[in-house]
Amino acid sequence: MAARKVQAVRERRDALMLLVKIEPRAALRMTAELAKELKSAVRDYVEAGGRNVTDGEMAMLRRDAKDAREAADEALNRLPAEPEEAGIAGGEAGGGAAPAIVDAEMKRARLAYAAAFEVADTWDERADRAEALLGVAVADRGFFQQVKEAIAELKEAREKIRADWSHPKAPDRNDWKEADKEMAELEKAIDMAPAGTPDLASTGASVQA
Repeated sequence: MAARKVQAVRERRDALMLLVKIEPRAALRMTAELAKELKSAVRDYVEAGGRNVTDGEMAMLRRDAKDAREAADEALNRLPAEPEEAGIAGGEAGGGAAPAIVDAEMKRARLAYAAAFEVADTWDERADRAEALLGVAVADRGFFQQVKEAIAELKEAREKIRADWSHPKAPDRNDWKEADKEMAELEKAIDMAPAGTPDLASTGASVQA
């Protein structure tokens, strides 16, 4: 829902730029309204568990996901053959060894396989979690990037309005005061948005540690 709010703001850019030319005072008020909508979207996103992930955190998450998947693949490649596939079952071990010896070898082989499989499975779960965290972080990064691009569009409109100060319908000081207030609150909302590793529980992701 928050992302749709941001998209709705960006879809009004053309209308805003047209208004800048013909009714700059109304256009400035529109920038204030859109800034308020963006601030609401940021608040909703943060309340839903979204985070403003930093460049350093993204790099760390990418590295962790890569390392975990490589470790999982390596553990999988090291899995021994299952005992039945290794020819231990059916009295094939030891060239007709006694049943008791065959059973003991089978038990050891199964224990070794189970232990190796548990290691591989643990690494696979870690890799799944790391990749899920990265996926959430990418989505978070995309949301805040859209917000920042929308802010840039609002600032572009504001600069055009400011440059055309002699327009007969130019905004007055009170108009600018209100518009500046909304823009400042929007930028503060972004600055105050939590950073750090995403929380899978709050985002509804299904992968657990």
